[in-house]
Amino acid sequence: MRRFSFTLAALLVAWNVDAAAQSRPAALPLATGQAISLSLGGAMRDVVVGDPEVADVSIVNERTLVVLGKRPGVTNLLVFGAGGRALTDRQLIVSEAGGAAVTVYRGVTTSNYACPRECARLAPPAAGASPP
Repeated sequence: MRRFSFTLAALLVAWNVDAAAQSRPAALPLATGQAISLSLGGAMRDVVVGDPEVADVSIVNERTLVVLGKRPGVTNLLVFGAGGRALTDRQLIVSEAGGAAVTVYRGVTTSNYACPRECARLAPPAAGASPP
């Protein structure tokens, strides 16, 4: 009986963790300089961007905002509605090539590729430019 109780408890914990992971929205990938529209399930009251140097937000109307990737990095976006109810909590992943990117390392040399359908090599940063 003790073994059955332990197994049942483990299954319940695993089910709760899996259910929480499935209800969490997926990360939102975007490229630097890219803007995407995000529709919300209610009227927003407050908008918070974890690192405003990585991404910025513009409010279109009470249920729509536009997220702009500013520089490569990871941050989060929190939007609250009336009474402080969370409307969204999304991770934002901003990269130079958006969500479909590959970096190839060969010794100390790196090559970046954008891969929306087929991979295309991106130009290296300009000489003297500081890395992000």
